[in-house]
Amino acid sequence: MRLILIGTWVPQNRDKIVNKRMEEGRLTPKGITILGEWLDVSGGRSIWLIEADSARECFKWSLHWSNLCHFEIFPVVEIKDDKGTQIS
Repeated sequence: MRLILIGTWVPQNRDKIVNKRMEEGRLTPKGITILGEWLDVSGGRSIWLIEADSARECFKWSLHWSNLCHFEIFPVVEIKDDKGTQIS
């Protein structure tokens, strides 16, 4: 299943998040593949597109960061044409 994960943080947590990421990496568990990652250039938000064996794995992953960020997690499907008739 594909999911979007949006992590939002307050400016005071920025340095803590950067340091944790540099020291520990993403902490991505088995069962999750990151298909894309973007950082909002205005700051305070990251967006990931992930493939997960289950939504449970994604929620467990977010717990590693929940003391520093708030997460929105929701499943998505790809639209493969401009009319929206081919949805995977």
